[in-house]
Amino acid sequence: AMSANGSAPSESRLCHVRKVPNFDGYGFNLHAEKGKPGQYIGKVDDGSPAETAGLKRGDRILEVNGQS
Repeated sequence: AMSANGSAPSESRLCHVRKVPNFDGYGFNLHAEKGKPGQYIGKVDDGSPAETAGLKRGDRILEVNGQS
């Protein structure tokens, strides 16, 4: 999620999403919103690596594999 002024919120957290053999992919969708910078988490599949890692719909992606 993002704060009202467009900056990263103080409750940012690090989530480690790891592939598992019995699940195809990571189990989440990315989306962008007009007028808002960045990419956001869309749907998170039940029982997916993304759900296990704590990703939630609406989370803003700040960094992936150490790259922002």
